[in-house]
Amino acid sequence: MLAKRVAVVIGGLIIGIALELCVLALYAIPPAKYGWLYHVGTAVPFALAAMIVLDAVLKTEMLP
Repeated sequence: MLAKRVAVVIGGLIIGIALELCVLALYAIPPAKYGWLYHVGTAVPFALAAMIVLDAVLKTEMLP
């Protein structure tokens, strides 16, 4: 069960960062233009959404 929870957290972060980089590529924004705070602000919602999906798929019942 702990391994599934770790997989949800790490997988969510990886997917969130990947989606954020895809959004930057779609809008042709260089990653260094706005700084690290912009990246955290855009990657966190994607990561949370990915964690919710992974939690449902793996059935860890970690998130409500």
